[in-house]
Amino acid sequence: MMQKLMTLFKGLVAVLVLGFSCSAAAQGADSRELDAAELKAKVVAITDAQNKVMLKGSTQADVDTLFAMYHADFVYQHQVYGGEYSREKLYANTLRLQAMGKYNLTAPRYQIQSQIPGYNAVAVQRVEMQQGVAHHHLAVFEFRGDKVSRIIEYWK
Repeated sequence: MMQKLMTLFKGLVAVLVLGFSCSAAAQGADSRELDAAELKAKVVAITDAQNKVMLKGSTQADVDTLFAMYHADFVYQHQVYGGEYSREKLYANTLRLQAMGKYNLTAPRYQIQSQIPGYNAVAVQRVEMQQGVAHHHLAVFEFRGDKVSRIIEYWK
């Protein structure tokens, strides 16, 4: 009887150790800090992917490529244009607008003007040209590990 209890106990310990190891590995990916160059490169990649989605002829694969850069609990905040959107809501809206033909640009929407990297975040100034007029947009991209966890827009 004691032998069976010891075997059961060892199995339970092994399961717990494996569970803690998997949890630590998952947290490790999220806790990895990107340096300034990595943060800036991620912002460029995300901006390029956002631009591609908004071009005429973009596909669901383009949307999926963009959203693969977003953390599982990604949040988009823009108080002037609707407030806060979860990853799921933003994904559904993006696919809906794409299907309606609303993404029909012939040139990229955003061009990065400057970036100020900080601790797991980057303040980004982007410019959007509309009918020959430059509109400057300020946003903050926050990261958890190598994925963006939140974008906050500060423009009208």
